[in-house]
Amino acid sequence: EKIKEYLPEGFIGYYKEALKPLGNDAVVNWMIHQVYLTQGVLLSACAMMNIDSTPMEGIDPDKYSEILDLKNYKPVVAVALGYRSPRDKYQPTLTAKRRVDFNEIVKSI
Repeated sequence: EKIKEYLPEGFIGYYKEALKPLGNDAVVNWMIHQVYLTQGVLLSACAMMNIDSTPMEGIDPDKYSEILDLKNYKPVVAVALGYRSPRDKYQPTLTAKRRVDFNEIVKSI
């Protein structure tokens, strides 16, 4: 109930009228997709600030919940943030980009 004070009325109406009648599984699925949208914004913002970031799926949600001491939330994804080592041999500045010729990839029919 407390979260309602932070949500616009339109969202509450959308939830009550469009999502909730679909059942709990549909609501959870919708919420997971919202996490992915937010994750995309985070990754874009990091790129704009020259912060390296890597999304991770296949995480162990129970272990993350335990480590982060989460009570009412279930982790869906994780994102590693930081700066790569200047000695990273895979940095684009240390290896030349290789581009495959367009005609090798796309065939006109």
